[in-house]
Amino acid sequence: MNIYLNTQTILFAITGAILLSSCKKDNNGGAPPAPQKPKVGTTWTYRYYTFYENGGLATTGTITYKAKIEETIGGENWLRINDLGPDTTVYLMKEKAGGLYQYTNNNSYLLCKNPASLNETYNTFNKGSAEDFQVLGVNFTLPTDIGDVVANYYEGTKNGNLIDQIWYNANAWIVRHQVFRKFPMGTVYYKYSAMFLQQIIY
Repeated sequence: MNIYLNTQTILFAITGAILLSSCKKDNNGGAPPAPQKPKVGTTWTYRYYTFYENGGLATTGTITYKAKIEETIGGENWLRINDLGPDTTVYLMKEKAGGLYQYTNNNSYLLCKNPASLNETYNTFNKGSAEDFQVLGVNFTLPTDIGDVVANYYEGTKNGNLIDQIWYNANAWIVRHQVFRKFPMGTVYYKYSAMFLQQIIY
């Protein structure tokens, strides 16, 4: 009787171990997917929120950006990224040795410096005027709807006022972005919008 029970216990333990092992393999999905880079056809879907001046939530929804075409400007190839809702261009972007660049104001400007060092600063042109950026996070793990990603965090200011908070990943590009605007007829800035990457399809 003891031998039978011990045999059953051992068989149960082995079977359980095999099942747990197979479940773990399924959850992990095997090896992680190979890193990819945005290209023509890549789409980014973001959860998108806007806020009232008092900080209350004004609207919720989703927006989808798509890299529609590649254009040659100034001898360089740029991805034209459109917001598919109104089908308007939000960025002309490309990666260079120094990081993620955008083409705006008839020139190439650095948006997210990479590689970067903590507290590093740089001046660029963004949203119609000069903007000062500072790197406030480097290569940290950021939980997102597409899983944990390694990201850098940047804050952009104009005349000392916080304008942009950007979380950047080398393979997904902009993972989060929060925008600050000035109160109408005032001087104080408030968080106007926030978007969080929900899906990326290469």
